[in-house]
Amino acid sequence: MRYVFILTFALGFFSHSSVAAQAQSEIQSKASKADSNSMAVQNAADVWVAAFNNLEWETFRNSFSDDATVFFPFVQVPRRATGRAEVESLFKQFFDAARKRKSSPPYQNIDPKDAHIQMLDKDAAIFTFHLPGDESFNRRTLVFQKQKGKWLIAHLHASVFVKPKAEQPEQSKP
Repeated sequence: MRYVFILTFALGFFSHSSVAAQAQSEIQSKASKADSNSMAVQNAADVWVAAFNNLEWETFRNSFSDDATVFFPFVQVPRRATGRAEVESLFKQFFDAARKRKSSPPYQNIDPKDAHIQMLDKDAAIFTFHLPGDESFNRRTLVFQKQKGKWLIAHLHASVFVKPKAEQPEQSKP
């Protein structure tokens, strides 16, 4: 009887250890996939930023999903832009104007600060960052969605607020 008890206890212990090991393995696998997805989102964001800085139209436009929406930070565009055609039309105007201000890349200096990725699930993520400036503070939120194996921007929200005069650097006088 004592032998049966010890054997039952040992089998229970080892089977519990096996279940625990399997659970730990599944947790590590999920964490590894999350890390992999997070890195893929970061890469997609980096590609988008580089394309935007250099005004590489095809790479930039292919960073967005067909049904993307955008809130632009401009007074001239007070409402949401919806769908590829409208989003591209508005960005195309911006690209054309930026190319007139400078003769060669990089045309802009977008340098994300305090970037943060939140994985919502295996196919959705939020990427946020700041663009500090002397007179204003810019915030960006990009919602990425994995479509056909590629991380695409499904929504971009850009906002700007002007710093109070006390926080702005003093202008040098001529």
